[in-house]
Amino acid sequence: MEKHELFRIKSIIQKSIDVLQLDLSNYTVLTEVGSNYFVFTPIIALMAKAKKVYAWSRDSRFGKAEENKTACDFILNEYNLPYNIEYALNERPITHLKNADIITNLGHIRPINEDLLKNISSEAAIAVMSEAWELRLTDVDASYCKKNGISIAGTWENHPDLKIFDGCGHLAIKMALNAGYEVYQNNIIIWSNDHFGRVISEAFLKFGAAMVIQTKDVDLLYEQIDCIDFIFFCDYHEQRNIIGQHGFLDLEKIKQKNRGFGVVHLYGSIDNEFIKKNELNVYPDKLGLPSVMTYTLAHLGAIPLINLHAAGLKVGECLKKNIYHTLVQKI
Repeated sequence: MEKHELFRIKSIIQKSIDVLQLDLSNYTVLTEVGSNYFVFTPIIALMAKAKKVYAWSRDSRFGKAEENKTACDFILNEYNLPYNIEYALNERPITHLKNADIITNLGHIRPINEDLLKNISSEAAIAVMSEAWELRLTDVDASYCKKNGISIAGTWENHPDLKIFDGCGHLAIKMALNAGYEVYQNNIIIWSNDHFGRVISEAFLKFGAAMVIQTKDVDLLYEQIDCIDFIFFCDYHEQRNIIGQHGFLDLEKIKQKNRGFGVVHLYGSIDNEFIKKNELNVYPDKLGLPSVMTYTLAHLGAIPLINLHAAGLKVGECLKKNIYHTLVQKI
């Protein structure tokens, strides 16, 4: 990452802290240190005056844990921040769990299951860095938290001061453009009946799409497919196999009506290799999974991700201080 971008991001972090009045003084935060923009989460906590930050990382398809630590250390030095980060690479130290006041649910911390939760203080707070309705039970055992009095809450992503969730519309536009579609004057089907679909439909229309149909009606899809440029799959709760060997959408039937349509997917079980074998366009060219974003808001840029993680830490602060804030979505 170039230095000019590092210092642009420092300004973004400070603005977010100021807007949220984020103050983590006297708190120990357990979060992740990831790759790309996810390297900044411990930095946000330190800039918000956290007493101590535990930063967990593990080797993944996104990068090596040691590389994430090195990148974070470099930023600490460039920002002239106190070295109050203690790392755990490819391990989950019990001492970190016992000492943490605020725990985030980010990828290198998950799963936050009973094995992990039984080691944390009953006074700890778990900040879910997504809306409450997006919480996956496999990521955080919310029922254990409730039974044992552990505070847990989601983050209202479209708080008027931040408008993070609206960024999903811009993300969808970027994905469609990268897939080779103009959006402007395109006919688009959006496979969704949730908030993702509504936000993305609105964004496509504002960008000049000729027609946007938001649906989960297979018959309507078959009826309209002959004039469609691409289908955008973004229903968070769709668990069925959509396109693949046993998918409920029949590509042969669709191809008989339209050989030029394509698939862009943010959520859903989508077999990209199966689509390519059918000589159709698919983006991104990777396997799609239910309830897992193919691209996070980090693909759009630094601002939405920094704001989301700062907002999630603010949720943790509010839980610890037992104060009301419209950001907090109780689970």
